[in-house]
Amino acid sequence: MAESKQHQKGSTEKQIMVLKKLGFSDDEARIYHVLLVSKESTVGEISRSINFSRAKIYGIIDNLLSEGIVVEGNKHPKSYYPVDPMEIAEGRLKAMESASLSVESDLSPLYQSKPVDYLETLTVKDMEIFSQVISMCERADASIDVIASILPSEMPRNVCRAFSDASGRGVEVRMLFPKKETTLDLSRLEGLFEIRLAPAMPAAGMILVDEKEFCVGGLDVPDSNNMLLGMWMNQPELARLAKLIFDNIYESSEIYES
Repeated sequence: MAESKQHQKGSTEKQIMVLKKLGFSDDEARIYHVLLVSKESTVGEISRSINFSRAKIYGIIDNLLSEGIVVEGNKHPKSYYPVDPMEIAEGRLKAMESASLSVESDLSPLYQSKPVDYLETLTVKDMEIFSQVISMCERADASIDVIASILPSEMPRNVCRAFSDASGRGVEVRMLFPKKETTLDLSRLEGLFEIRLAPAMPAAGMILVDEKEFCVGGLDVPDSNNMLLGMWMNQPELARLAKLIFDNIYESSEIYES
């Protein structure tokens, strides 16, 4: 008996998860699920099934009624029954398809019209640095040069994916990693990369894109666990200087052979 209840609970949670993927909040999903199982219930019956207060259920039911997800049944006592979930799924799919077309026609041109040089400098901290690196990779057209003070296995996966995506678009990516005794793990990087190992690395990392914009960053106190600090710059003159620094270190470094 206990095993049967556990199996039933597992099935219920799986069905709740499906409803949440359709856009239901957790509370909406649980109330709709009660109606789906019972086919028709009063607020009192719903409350006894999932231990929600009547006031809370009435508020959520009003939302579901307004969205056409549940329908009123009997008047005395007032009851509610669910709309076919396939009908809900199809309706939301059509709404998303319509929204996608609107994004393509109305919003995408607005985004693409935004000038790249919207800022000249920007101070970034902690995870903002990685977000900035990802944005830079997405804007790259020709080249990305990276002085990485950390190994690929220690980089966030979304940062590695951004480098891989850029490489997949034909962007030339050169990466400089510190030479350590441990084997370099490149499993997170997919694509074509020119990689070298440097016995001596700057304390700060750097990424340079298209010789136009670059970001430098590192720990605010070297060899500590303090927060990361960085500076993004969109200044071609300084970017050319950053490239000279990169080329100097890169050319004197060891070619990586897997």
